[in-house]
Amino acid sequence: MYFLYTITNKKEQEQLKTKLEEMNARNILIIDDERELCELLENFLAKKANSIDYSNSLENGVEKFKLMNPDLLILDHNLPDGNGIDNISLFKKLNTSLRIIIISAMSNLKGEALEKGADFFIEKPISFSQLKNILAME
Repeated sequence: MYFLYTITNKKEQEQLKTKLEEMNARNILIIDDERELCELLENFLAKKANSIDYSNSLENGVEKFKLMNPDLLILDHNLPDGNGIDNISLFKKLNTSLRIIIISAMSNLKGEALEKGADFFIEKPISFSQLKNILAME
């Protein structure tokens, strides 16, 4: 999409900036059992998201997913009530345009995660610069 627009004052510039940010806004759901990490991610992603929420269990995460219909899911592999990689297909069925970032301390799971449909894999501890680069590609 292209815009041909002449900005004549500061107010119009701010309005255009807001409009462009709204167009790029996304709905993000984080599913991870580490509450502190979820809160860090939520704060980091707040300016990049229209709506952001998190869950500390897979079961609750699925329910929030159905209500929220996010376009980006940050999903931990090792959850108290299941593992993220085995549920990638479930989330992809609920939203076929969904992008999934698997996060895990077990780097040996990267191949399996990508094979099962994850779009990205980030090893814990999370690199926020890596996450920022991924989001810039979206």
